Amino acid sequence: MHIQLSTVLLFTLLPIMSTAQPVSNAETQARLALDRFLEAFNSGDNDLVRQQVNFPAVTHGPDSISIATIPSEFAIPYEANRTQGWASSRWDRVTTYFVSDEKVNFGVDFSRLNDAGEVYVTGYVFYVFTNQNGHWGMQYRAGDLATDRYDQALLESARQEATAAVDEFFRAFNARDNAALHRVHHVPQALIAFENNLFLRADDMDAPLVHTDFSALQSRENWVRSEYEDVRIVGATPTRVIFELLFQRINTAGGVYMRIPALWVLARQDGRWGIQFRSLMASTSKGE
Repeated sequence: MHIQLSTVLLFTLLPIMSTAQPVSNAETQARLALDRFLEAFNSGDNDLVRQQVNFPAVTHGPDSISIATIPSEFAIPYEANRTQGWASSRWDRVTTYFVSDEKVNFGVDFSRLNDAGEVYVTGYVFYVFTNQNGHWGMQYRAGDLATDRYDQALLESARQEATAAVDEFFRAFNARDNAALHRVHHVPQALIAFENNLFLRADDMDAPLVHTDFSALQSRENWVRSEYEDVRIVGATPTRVIFELLFQRINTAGGVYMRIPALWVLARQDGRWGIQFRSLMASTSKGE
């Protein structure tokens, strides 16, 4: 689903490449890493799976988020999967979304098969693959089984409410209102920045990731406001909506000095939609 919105106020944290663009080396390497991850997953060996993961790694479930900071904290629940009938998984369709030199986003429709090779359930998972010192690995995943079971009215309501929360965030940010911003944040929260894939996390509302020092921002960048040009939904459940968007930072002279494609994942918790994960691609312009 693609949602086109009017220009709205936007957040400051840190080249769109559409799927129609020529395949880059980064996309090629990330796609190979995606297939290696599946091969390791199907081995049933968590040690092999961990070799295809970059850390810290984020697993975003339907109702929670977990962050594995070291390999021993990351594990596929094979015993539970086998109890449900799992023997292997396969990719049915892979869609490439944002691509930069060090990061690639994938949306994957997949099937789970039983011992007889029969499909017993399908699902959708969104991945972020990153390059850490030459190693392409999975660093973020948000998936669901049997996504076709969701009521379409519930999904549409989730899309609308999550989009409204994004809009609220942008308005609050340009108003320099941290109290209002806290209403559209959830913690724990994680972010993978574009510079060296720096990983940031917030475990409370006082963390810099969710509480912005606007005076420092304005002094450091001569920032006055941010705007976004486009946002599209690349995955949705009743409790989680995944957005890709492009925003730009504007200085006091009215110049656009940074344009940043970004992934935002909003979750519904305790009846409230808020940001829980972000991933930022490389800026396409600077110093305008």
